[in-house]
Amino acid sequence: MSRTTIASLFLLSSIPAFSQAPSTPLSFEVAEVKINKSGSLEIFADLQNGRVTVRNATLKLLIAAAYHIPDNALEGGPGWLDSDRFDVIAKSAPTTSEDDLRLMLRTLLAERFKLTVHQDQKAMSTYVMTVGKRGPKLQQSEAAKPGEQRCGPGEGTPGDIHVACKHATMADLAEALPQIAGGYFRGTPVVDQTDLKGSYDFKLDWTPAARFNAVTRGDAPAGINDTGSVRSVFDAVEAQLGLKLESKKVALTTIVIDRVERVPTDN
Repeated sequence: MSRTTIASLFLLSSIPAFSQAPSTPLSFEVAEVKINKSGSLEIFADLQNGRVTVRNATLKLLIAAAYHIPDNALEGGPGWLDSDRFDVIAKSAPTTSEDDLRLMLRTLLAERFKLTVHQDQKAMSTYVMTVGKRGPKLQQSEAAKPGEQRCGPGEGTPGDIHVACKHATMADLAEALPQIAGGYFRGTPVVDQTDLKGSYDFKLDWTPAARFNAVTRGDAPAGINDTGSVRSVFDAVEAQLGLKLESKKVALTTIVIDRVERVPTDN
C-alpha cells in the first residue's frame, strides 16, 4: 500500500476493537508524534514494510484506526479531537502484521496522549448486508499468497468505479464499502450478516454517487441522462454479487474516551 487516507490505512485488518491484549503491550521500535499546524485539510497516510507515516490526521481518526471502528463509533472526549492535527512517523519490523500495527498504535496513543478508553454498545444506523433471494454470486478463493492484496482498482467502463477483490471475506467487503463508495454511505457502517464463510474473488462496478444522483434527478449534462447507463453501489452489490444491503439500526461496539491530553509528550 502506498498513498491512501488514514480512514483506509488499516482498511482490511480483522482485529476487533477490544481483543485479548498481549501480556506486554506491543509498541513501535521508533515513533515520533508532532503537532501539525499547516492549516491544510488534506491527510496523507503511507504504510510500507512496517513503516507508518501519517500527516495532518485528527486524533479522532487515529483512535478510530487503532481500535478498528468507524469514527462515528467513537464517543466522548473534547471537541479538539476532530480539529487538531498531528503527524505520526513510526517504525516496526518489515514483517509486522496490520493487526499488530493497530495494537502498536494503541500503545503509542496511550503513551503520548495518555489515552484511556472503555467499550460500550450503542444502537446505530447501519446497512446490513445479507444474501439475496437468488443466492450469492461469488467465486471461492484459492489459497492466498502471503501479502497478496485483497482489494484494489479494477478495470471497466470509463467514468464508473471498478474494484477487484481477491481472497476477500464478507467482513472485508462490509468494512471496505463505506470507504470505497463513501458518497453512498456517508459514514454509515456496513454490518455483515451473510453467514458466508471463507474468502472470495469478485469484481464490483458502479456509478459514482454524484453522477448517479444527477442522472436520476434528470439534471445531468446532456448525453448522460440515460438511467440505464448508471448503477448505484446498492444495485451493483445485488446484481453482481447476489447480496443485499438494507438500512437498519443495529447495536454496535463503540469506544468511549475516558481521558486524553491535547499535547503529546516528547518523543
